[in-house]
Amino acid sequence: MNIFKQGVAGAAASLVLAGACAPAGAYNVRLQDVENKAMQAGVQAATEQRWDEAERFFQIVLKDEPESASAYSNMGNVHLSQRRPEQAVTDFSRAIQLAPEAPVPYLNRAIAEEQLGVNAASAGKADEAAGHYQAAIQDCKDAQSRDGKEFAAFFNEGNVQARMGQFKSALAAYSRAADLAPGIAGYRLRQAELLFQNDRTHDADVMMRGVVRKSPNYAEAHAALAAVEWASGQKGLAEDHFDKAVTLDGRWSKMGYIRQQTRWPPALYQAMERFLSIASVDDDRISS
Repeated sequence: MNIFKQGVAGAAASLVLAGACAPAGAYNVRLQDVENKAMQAGVQAATEQRWDEAERFFQIVLKDEPESASAYSNMGNVHLSQRRPEQAVTDFSRAIQLAPEAPVPYLNRAIAEEQLGVNAASAGKADEAAGHYQAAIQDCKDAQSRDGKEFAAFFNEGNVQARMGQFKSALAAYSRAADLAPGIAGYRLRQAELLFQNDRTHDADVMMRGVVRKSPNYAEAHAALAAVEWASGQKGLAEDHFDKAVTLDGRWSKMGYIRQQTRWPPALYQAMERFLSIASVDDDRISS
C-alpha cells in the first residue's frame, strides 16, 4: 500500500485551507511503500478526518520505525489539518531529510509554509510573511526539480506567487499546471483568471468560455466569466453567465461569499464588484 497516495498525502494537507483556496495534492510519490498495521490504521483515520487518532497511530509507527519518512510526512498532514503548521513544517523537514529525492514532502511543506505566511500577514508581520512565502516557493521548485510532471507543485507555486503579487510568475506557474493536468478544470480557470489580471482580457474570456463549455455546471467559472465579459462590454453575455452561476448556487450573487470561496486576483474581484454594483442599480430601476 502506498501511504502517500493522493487521498492522504495531498488531500489531508489540502483540508486545512478550505474551498477554492485549498492547495493541490500530489499526483504521485517516490517514497518506499510501507506495509505496517499501525500505518494502515493511521491512513484510514486520516482519510476519515479523525486527526487525533491518526496522530496516535503515526506516533506508534515512529516509535517502531524512527526513520520512516512516510510516517513523518503523513504526520505533517495531520498537523496541518489540526491547524498546527509550525509542527507540520518540522515533520515535513524530517521526511525530507530521510527521503531527499521524494517530491511530496517538499510539496506539502510548501503548503505549511504558505499557511504560516498567511498567519503572519494576518498579524501584520509583512516581512515574516514574505519569508514564509519565499520558502514555500522554493519548496515547490524543489518538488518540480524532482518530478517535472508534478502538476500540483506548479499549481501551488502559482498560489503563492499570486499571494505575493507576482502575477506574471503566477500565470506561468498556473499555465504549466494546467498543461500538465488538462482534465482539471480548476487549473485552467485559475490560468484564465491570471490572464485577466495581466491585461489579457480577450484571452481570459476565450479560455473561460472553454472551461464552462466543458464543465457547464462549474458555478465559479460562470461567475468569473460574467465579470470578465462585463469588463469587456459584453453586458448580455455577462448577465447570462451570472444568471447561470446564481442558478447553480445563489451565493455567487454575494461579494462576501465570492471573496471567501475564491482566490481570484485583485483585478477580477474589482470587475465583479463593479458588475454587482451596476447590476444592483439596474435591478432597482426595473423594480421601481
